[in-house]
Amino acid sequence: MTPSSPESMETLNGVAELNGNGRPKEKLNGLPPQVLVEAPRAARREASITELSGLQPVVARRAIHIATERLFHVTDVTEDCQELVAESGVKEGMLSVFSQHTTCAIKINERETCFLEDLRLFMEALVPQEAYYRHDDFEIRDHATLAGTVEEEPINGHAHIKQMLLGSASESVPVADGTLRLGTWQRIMFIELDQARNRKVQLQVQGWR
Repeated sequence: MTPSSPESMETLNGVAELNGNGRPKEKLNGLPPQVLVEAPRAARREASITELSGLQPVVARRAIHIATERLFHVTDVTEDCQELVAESGVKEGMLSVFSQHTTCAIKINERETCFLEDLRLFMEALVPQEAYYRHDDFEIRDHATLAGTVEEEPINGHAHIKQMLLGSASESVPVADGTLRLGTWQRIMFIELDQARNRKVQLQVQGWR
């Protein structure tokens, strides 16, 4: 019986575990090695096909104006998104939610007060507002990158880093049967990472109705 023959291999759920030289791995404490066993592809997918030939393509846009009140002010824009989808008549398509700002983020998660406070405290500990940031040092920063005068420029190096770490100026949500396919607890949130400001969020839904 050769080392690679089926009879010589220790298997778990029909999957043989081999070491680098092609020999079966030894059991640990008499137990077979753990292996990754995946469910059949057909068992883990939920698919549907929609015929679009009788539907009309459409694109609908809307801008939302938000006056934030403070650092880490969270605004739930889910209902605004649902309204745009409903008014557009889109049955199958995609919604895009986009922030035009470099110190804000669009995120999909649970809108739960304790979780959001945990996130705020975590981000403040990770990127403290009072730390030194070269972005805020106007003696070394290129003044061509300022929005106005030095006096008008926000001290917000921390906010830019937080936005990059959260990593999202936009989110996309599929639309099916005329509804946003969000999870049970998912909400679309605009997060202010700087200070009280006037902000704008762009919504766009495109698809077929």
